Amino acid sequence: MKLAVTGNHSLTKLQDLATQMFSTVENKQVVLPDYSKPSPPFDSQNLGKFTRWVPVQDKDRLQIYWVLPDCHREYKTKPLGYFAHLLGHEGENSLLSHLKKEGLALELGAANDHELGVYSDFELDILLTKKGLSNVEQVLASIFHYVRILCEVGPTDYLFDEAK
Repeated sequence: MKLAVTGNHSLTKLQDLATQMFSTVENKQVVLPDYSKPSPPFDSQNLGKFTRWVPVQDKDRLQIYWVLPDCHREYKTKPLGYFAHLLGHEGENSLLSHLKKEGLALELGAANDHELGVYSDFELDILLTKKGLSNVEQVLASIFHYVRILCEVGPTDYLFDEAK
């Protein structure tokens, strides 16, 4: 157990105050977990879930959240930033342009983050039309088809430079 005290009083006065106020706190001999080798918060039983809920607002969203191995050390190549740039692109031949053409989506956003040096995550957030909500499987198929194409084509210098 540790206590940090700060104030405008002398060190002696602060020590007296701390002793007076905190000496009765019981030490329960709690053994802290070892956080030196943290594990990802999700295991195989907590992944691959599809959850539906009724939105408060009149907006139907599809949110896909991927938990990935930690890649914060890949700051020079930023692989997740590259994918976020491509998946979040809204121009011609983009995932969003395809979904809009099919009448399935109105908006799309992609983001990534790194969590405490333990894992990285990637999220795709799509505002669906009513048709998109009724055809979520088609939306998902389009997303994963687009990702497969990106993987087959591989990274390109001009897109990498554009994503910076």
